[in-house]
Amino acid sequence: MSQERKRIMTRRFRAVIAVGATAAVATTMALTSTGNAVAKSAAAAAAHPCGYSVPVGPANPSGIYKTMTPALKAVYSSDPGALVASPWANSKPVKGPWKIGYIAFAVTNPYNQHVVDGLKSQFAKAKAKGLVTGSLVTNIPATIAASTPEQEIAAIQQMVRQGINAIIMEPIAGAPVVPAIEAAGKAGVPVILTDIPLPQATYGVVVWSQNQYQADAGALGLIQKGSVLLVRGLAGNPNDVVLYNQKVADLKYCPNIKVAASIYGDWDNGSAKTAVSQYLAAHPQSVQGVLQDGGMMAGTIEAFQAEGKQVPVISDGECQAGDLSWWLAHKATYKTVGGCFNGYQGAYVFFNTALRILAGDGPKYQTLEIPAPIVTNANIAKYATPGLPLTTPLEQGGPVTAWCTDTCLNAYFNKAGTPGGL
Repeated sequence: MSQERKRIMTRRFRAVIAVGATAAVATTMALTSTGNAVAKSAAAAAAHPCGYSVPVGPANPSGIYKTMTPALKAVYSSDPGALVASPWANSKPVKGPWKIGYIAFAVTNPYNQHVVDGLKSQFAKAKAKGLVTGSLVTNIPATIAASTPEQEIAAIQQMVRQGINAIIMEPIAGAPVVPAIEAAGKAGVPVILTDIPLPQATYGVVVWSQNQYQADAGALGLIQKGSVLLVRGLAGNPNDVVLYNQKVADLKYCPNIKVAASIYGDWDNGSAKTAVSQYLAAHPQSVQGVLQDGGMMAGTIEAFQAEGKQVPVISDGECQAGDLSWWLAHKATYKTVGGCFNGYQGAYVFFNTALRILAGDGPKYQTLEIPAPIVTNANIAKYATPGLPLTTPLEQGGPVTAWCTDTCLNAYFNKAGTPGGL
């Protein structure tokens, strides 16, 4: 029963008490109504086992969502925002060669670094074909402390003034940068938002994987009972909020699992190790699982090992080579679920989305949700490299098109094919 319904039922119950002579009858009716609601809630929970990934969206299922294929509908059911058409759906091609910019918060993990490296690699290939000019223009602060909405807003404005044709961006925050994204869009500069939900930025094009929801749900299905620790990303980041809300929704189907605490690891293995270690030192009681927001499994494992505790089930969203290698080595006694693509694979999708928009191919939707490959004990050997340390700066392998091929991207655009066949 939702909090709002509980408040409504409470007000009704109090009103019944005030009636006086009819209190007994009215109370009986209220209790019957409450009992029916509880029974319906229990029936709904019984319809899905613990480990069910709750469809949280879209917020407007009667809109453009109705026109999608069944396969895309299944994908977009994990997007809680409103699904709308992209303002770039019918935009005309921009004359090239193009100038491309990249804005991001400080590099905190191998994935972040490999996105930068991958974008530079994609840019070089595009330049060789005459599609882009100059060099990839970047604005990436050295530290998280220096990564602020104000810095990102200034970077967007500067790139627009420089004549950048498309900006690829991984913002540290959401709402504060929306006006700058909208202004860039009205000036004819699309901003491709990398793996972060920001539906209020109508001129932005969100390329989003939601690559934790299946990992979290799968981990809950393995845990089944006990307490879990939630290790979140960056406080205030829109993606962190969506991932957290999905966890809360899924936990409603796991009545035997309780949340021990919610802490922040900043999407950084070192920070996650410190935060989890501090929690474990202060709370000697065991936890049966950890749901982490992505890229922090290795640090979480190290924290449990440092405290001399058995490593519990840890959802491996945005898995990396170190934790996959550890998982493979312990496969006989350890199970979890992961979902990941590496930074090079992300860069391929982000960069080619930008090129398609500039070529006038027309993204159909404001949010392009592309699911990540799912890793389990059954296929862990396909993704993991044996013998790597937890702290390796490597990510999982695979071709640069492993997240989404050129054919995969066609489903999200009105016209097929990446310019130059990259």
